[in-house]
Amino acid sequence: MRAAAVLLGLVLTQGSGPLPDPQAFLQEVRENLSRSQRLAHTYAYKERRADFHINPFGRMGKGDTRVTQVYPAPNPQLTHRRIIERNGEPVTAEDLARQDAEYRLNAEQVLRRLARENTEDRLERERDEALARRRAEMMIADVVDTLKFEVLRREVRSGVPAIVVGFAARPEARPNTRQGRVAKVFRGRVWIHEGAREVMHVEAVATDDVSFGGFVAKLYEGTEASLDRHEIDPGIWMPTRMQLGGEVRALFRKTKLDILVEWFDYQKMATSAPVRTK
Repeated sequence: MRAAAVLLGLVLTQGSGPLPDPQAFLQEVRENLSRSQRLAHTYAYKERRADFHINPFGRMGKGDTRVTQVYPAPNPQLTHRRIIERNGEPVTAEDLARQDAEYRLNAEQVLRRLARENTEDRLERERDEALARRRAEMMIADVVDTLKFEVLRREVRSGVPAIVVGFAARPEARPNTRQGRVAKVFRGRVWIHEGAREVMHVEAVATDDVSFGGFVAKLYEGTEASLDRHEIDPGIWMPTRMQLGGEVRALFRKTKLDILVEWFDYQKMATSAPVRTK
């Protein structure tokens, strides 16, 4: 009881005082998000999600729930994704061996292609990779520039002081990317760990319809999204849960969407070698 009282007192003490300067606070949060993105490929993790399928009449349904072991690589072509569980049951050793063999074959083809590159090919590939990175940075900047943020209050979340930040579209925003156009129809709140300057939780709701194209053609007003992030290593935060629910138009039919994705069991990889089979 005494320890609990001391902890409560510490939390309340940390949670008092003026709110942080919004500009400096949000800049630190943005820098930490960028750092996590840069380090994401150095951690293996497991992903749990349900398959989705759609029939020729536009009706969407859930299929198997799969757990996938993911070994990322700086080159996405060398990322190893192996299904280790279907509907709560481990896959067979034969299935794992088949997946590993397919991955090794693909990885070897990629590595041979890279080894055959001449100077001109290598420079062209590096230019393409640099362009892809710039596009990713432009996408993040476009989303941020589309939204306006307001530091609202401080509250305790998961036992620690958190700063609650509201966000909504800037009325004058003219986003250039698909991600920016999607962000423009959402408003919501972000809970940020005050000490770590890390995003802990996001809740958002669509205030208008937004078109995607492709498999899911449109998300409708009222669609809700949430995201959780946790510290998976000292000073390193990664997403752990994402949920999306609402009405969508898939092909020619309006239907309900309920997606839950979980990421867990993050492990720092001892090597960046691309071929992983164990």
